[in-house]
Amino acid sequence: MMDYNPCFSMTDTTITDILTEYNPWWVKAQENTGIVREKYLSKIIKYARTGEITVLNGVRRSGKTTLLHQTIEYMTAHGKNPRSILFVNCDDPHLHSRYSLEDILEAYRREIYGGEGITLVFDEIQSIDGWQRQIKAWYDLKKYTIIISGSTSSLLTSDLASLISGRYLKITVYPLDFAEYLMFKGVNIPKDRLEMRAARFELIENLRNYMNEGGFPAVVSMRDEELKKEFINGYYNTIIYRDIERIHEIRNPKVLHDLIEYLLANTALPFSYGKIAKMLDSDVSTVKDYIEYAQEAYLICELRSFSYSLKVQNTGPKKIYAIDGGLRNAVSFRFSEDAGRLAENLVYLSLLWSGFEPYFRKNKNEVDFVVKHGDYTLSAINVCYSDDIPEREKKGLTEFDADFAGKVNRKVIITKDLEKEEEGILYIPLYRWLLDGAGTILNGNNP
Repeated sequence: MMDYNPCFSMTDTTITDILTEYNPWWVKAQENTGIVREKYLSKIIKYARTGEITVLNGVRRSGKTTLLHQTIEYMTAHGKNPRSILFVNCDDPHLHSRYSLEDILEAYRREIYGGEGITLVFDEIQSIDGWQRQIKAWYDLKKYTIIISGSTSSLLTSDLASLISGRYLKITVYPLDFAEYLMFKGVNIPKDRLEMRAARFELIENLRNYMNEGGFPAVVSMRDEELKKEFINGYYNTIIYRDIERIHEIRNPKVLHDLIEYLLANTALPFSYGKIAKMLDSDVSTVKDYIEYAQEAYLICELRSFSYSLKVQNTGPKKIYAIDGGLRNAVSFRFSEDAGRLAENLVYLSLLWSGFEPYFRKNKNEVDFVVKHGDYTLSAINVCYSDDIPEREKKGLTEFDADFAGKVNRKVIITKDLEKEEEGILYIPLYRWLLDGAGTILNGNNP
């Protein structure tokens, strides 16, 4: 690829050369795209067949680009003409700084493929100004299968994004879950509860490693520990710059950096905007904005207090969780091996993976996570990464059960290896919670 020169006027041939580099399947068989994350790939294929726009959203480096390539590999393996698929890396400055999506498609149709049945795949599309209008125009033509990806949730919440409202199906792509982590490590995943108990010591050791290094696919595949940290720090800096500072034109990057590092170092702990603003010598409005921007970039997640009152939810204390434990560990200053909060962070993520919107509750005793079910019942979950369970963990659940009598579906304490059911409380090891899935356990489908 030629070096970018802002004074150089590219020809269509140059655009085609760049696109050919990103679309090697036009001229040769596609190389192996790596381990398949079936739960995502099957959904992408299903959504792409509907005629709606398929949107992959999620933190950078979570595997969206690989999934797009695997989708293309699947399509060509099932008979689709390789040249009828256009993949565009919208982050490439050779393209997004000088050419519109319309320019790119025109060159592709003229030089590569002008037939029917075209599939358009745009990676990191938020880098293209005004992309929503062009995508909607192509969608309205009903001539193209359209798949796009982006690394900010604002991709679908801006005023312009309303142009494609009701016309897309969204898939949020997360870093590897524990089952995927084991698969990437070449570890056999137990098929049933008996196998799981037999393999529990190996599972606990792998879980310890998973909590430490996280689930970014490329990092998990590395062996060098220092290189892993360097890569994760690189991911963090890219997210901060490209998906927060550049998009929102941050005026005080030092406050932003100090804020995010503080929040990552204090995951799972209650906080208030006012106290943080005072600590950073800033103001509440700025702190709120910066936290919102970090959430849009899928860097952190904010957990609200449980209440049926939206006012209480919005004004009560909050907690922060990291999108990936390895990222949290690489960026924040760790005073000790923090397995308890890392375990709680993982449980929070597992609830998101299962489609829940969790809350927490602080009364006399605390409930780490409250989940609302479709039938209006509730589940209450505490996390204690130990097999010596303090009385306060039980009291938090029994207190919640008494306060919401008749509405509580499940009471769960997530442990390190303790497994039993006693006094209406299910004690379940974290490795089993993650492998069986929060939805399965909370819906009572797993004995």
